Amino acid sequence: MTFFSREYEVFLLLAAPDAPPLWDAAQWTPFAASLDGLMAQARGKAGVRSHQYNPKGKPIPFGRLGWNDKSHARWTHTAATTDARFMSLEAWAPTWTVCEKDDQAPDVFFALANESLLGLAGKSLQFGQRLVCAIATDLGPEAAATLRQALAQLAAQQDAVVFAHTRRQWGRASSYGGFTGAIQDMLIGGLFQPDDPHARPLDEAAFQDAWSKLDIHHA
Repeated sequence: MTFFSREYEVFLLLAAPDAPPLWDAAQWTPFAASLDGLMAQARGKAGVRSHQYNPKGKPIPFGRLGWNDKSHARWTHTAATTDARFMSLEAWAPTWTVCEKDDQAPDVFFALANESLLGLAGKSLQFGQRLVCAIATDLGPEAAATLRQALAQLAAQQDAVVFAHTRRQWGRASSYGGFTGAIQDMLIGGLFQPDDPHARPLDEAAFQDAWSKLDIHHA
């Protein structure tokens, strides 16, 4: 099996513009805890990287981050966080270096972005955060169900405008060799058609992939 041909259950969550940020410790900590067991099933320890900037626009270094309370506390925001602008987060289980060495895509993958920092400042947003989560189908239906349940709960908390699912390979074979259109690139360049997603209806035609909408059960 090539690196890109592994099959995945992929979930997309677009949070309401006024939803509490998932990068706030109060939001991230319980969400991450609900997935600790799932992350422990991966073939190696997870690696996390977060792009954040200080008010002058310089990247904030976090060093090596994993999937544990100590690491979560280093990059998540609290009331004491005043000089960090959260842009994005990626989590790979196992780490990207292990995946490269194994020549096998990750067992579990997460990517989160802050919509307000992706486009023009101050523009009207239809959603405030975008989250893509993928789990390899060969981990079994129970693992996928665990992820879906955690995300369904999050979707309700964040009053998600879109909560959807698709099934696809990690990437698609390229005629130039290797692969293209990888899940790791979906968040920024592979979700929407070239138009501004905030200036059009979030219907089927807005997306590059075919997504099935999932129910959101509000408490």
